Amino acid sequence: MSNEDRAINIASIIEANIKNKIYPYGAPLPSERELSEQFSANRNIIRIAIEKLTEKGLLKRFHGKGTFVMKTDIDDSSIHFKGMSELLQEAGYEPSSKVLKTQTRSAGYKFSKIFHIDDNDKIYQIIRLRKGNEFPISIENTYIPYHSIKNIEDIDFQVYSLYDMLTINHIKIYDIRHIFSATRIHNSLAKLLDCADDSPVISIEITSSTKEGQIAEYTEVMVSPEFAKYYTDGIIRNNEFHLTSQII
Repeated sequence: MSNEDRAINIASIIEANIKNKIYPYGAPLPSERELSEQFSANRNIIRIAIEKLTEKGLLKRFHGKGTFVMKTDIDDSSIHFKGMSELLQEAGYEPSSKVLKTQTRSAGYKFSKIFHIDDNDKIYQIIRLRKGNEFPISIENTYIPYHSIKNIEDIDFQVYSLYDMLTINHIKIYDIRHIFSATRIHNSLAKLLDCADDSPVISIEITSSTKEGQIAEYTEVMVSPEFAKYYTDGIIRNNEFHLTSQII
């Protein structure tokens, strides 16, 4: 059997393990050394097998972190919202993101009203810098109820999709509302978006909710104007996806 045929056979076994959730969504794949020992194959064959599954979108490599399972059958809901990474890929960009900050905090007055919870209830905050082809696109400041995602403080949101994590925790997004406005960006935030101080940007407030009206996510975005359109795109299935935009 040739190296190519061997790699195809190993890739098929790994793919079956993914579909059977032996390697569930978000799980790191065993190292090349471990797979090499498991299949009694040299690492070059293992790399070819991994590359084939990466090309199919089943796996993704993250520099310094490893190779992770990226697709399962979790998307069995009636709707699927395309995240920023997926939309940028379709537009020909190589997406990436950097988590600038995460923290657990009290909701306080503002977020208690948004999420309809007590002021002292916990929420989780994720601040991310989004890029396409290494060009800064947006700064996203996301808030979600702390207990909506199991073990949320252990999740690496540079690797995992927030929307997939919500789905895994049985929270299905039904309605996404956007409010657009214009603002100017300053100081360290301007540097992150690689633009001059006092540059104009688009500000977007995004509120995602379930079919029952529960607020699942609230995000404040500052985005370069030419990329603002990507925040309103999605997929409609079975006429159950509602996306509302408002400009003020």
